[in-house]
Amino acid sequence: MDLTGALVLLAAVLVLPAAIGTMGTGFMSGMSSSMRDLPSDLNMASMANHCMRMLGPALPGLAMLVFTIMAVGVASNFAQVGFVLSGESLNPTFSKLNPLEGFKRLLSSRAIFDAAKATLKSGLFGYLVWSEISNHWDLLMGLSWLTPQGSMAAVGGLLRAIAIKVGISWLILAAVDYFFQRKQVDKQLKMTKEELKQEMKDAETSPELKAAQHRRRRQLSRGRMKQAVQTADVIITNPTHYAVAISYERDKHAAPVVVAKGADFLAAKIREFASESKVPIVPNPPLARALYKKCEIGDAVPKELFQPVAEVLAYVYRTIKGIR
Repeated sequence: MDLTGALVLLAAVLVLPAAIGTMGTGFMSGMSSSMRDLPSDLNMASMANHCMRMLGPALPGLAMLVFTIMAVGVASNFAQVGFVLSGESLNPTFSKLNPLEGFKRLLSSRAIFDAAKATLKSGLFGYLVWSEISNHWDLLMGLSWLTPQGSMAAVGGLLRAIAIKVGISWLILAAVDYFFQRKQVDKQLKMTKEELKQEMKDAETSPELKAAQHRRRRQLSRGRMKQAVQTADVIITNPTHYAVAISYERDKHAAPVVVAKGADFLAAKIREFASESKVPIVPNPPLARALYKKCEIGDAVPKELFQPVAEVLAYVYRTIKGIR
């Protein structure tokens, strides 16, 4: 806020002579023209039009001053925080109505620091004003000997010099305060080593825990696969690269179902589980490849593969398990 105020003050001081000159010239021109064309009847409309004709030429100078102040203020805020739209300031905060909370804010370290800054600024600005007036005391004492235009020019020059000195000193203090506050905010946003360790631990599991989780998932997967193979009627193999476990229960399924499948290492595990559970293993490379590619676990055998699968099941029932 101090940085914005200092920049606005300096911008106003720099543009003020041109704005006053434009306003003065426009006002004199408007006054002259309005005096030559006085309204014949007195009413609200005629008086409003007369005032507009008189003051209208001075408005560009006023607009120059106001636009400069607004542009510098908006640019300064935008440069500090960027373009941020927030309605948080419009939300009612009932804690501000609590006298106890207000008393705490008055005695907070932030409030004491702001009070110290305000005192320092007031003392510095007062010294600058007193110093400038002391240096031009003879000029001020001789104003009565000058013409009105000369007196106004002398006072205006003195006020402009004071404003420039105050603005520059304010800008220096505001810049120092700005960088100090930015460092404070960055420091507050930084995490301690313990917080960083905890965040990394929360965001990324330790390698030991990851390995344990992976082993657990592998064990669960093998357990489910072993149970599925135990319920199968036949294992159709490539014979080494693919293995597909088929189950067919006439009362539950209209077609045979793939209960497990695997390639390479998983195919070897399926054959191992099948040997342990005495599930028949039938080598049929074309059928094993087709089932592996077209079916997922839990899918029924597609129509185009139903006939060869039925032949394999019939062979198993006749020769290995006996007719059911």
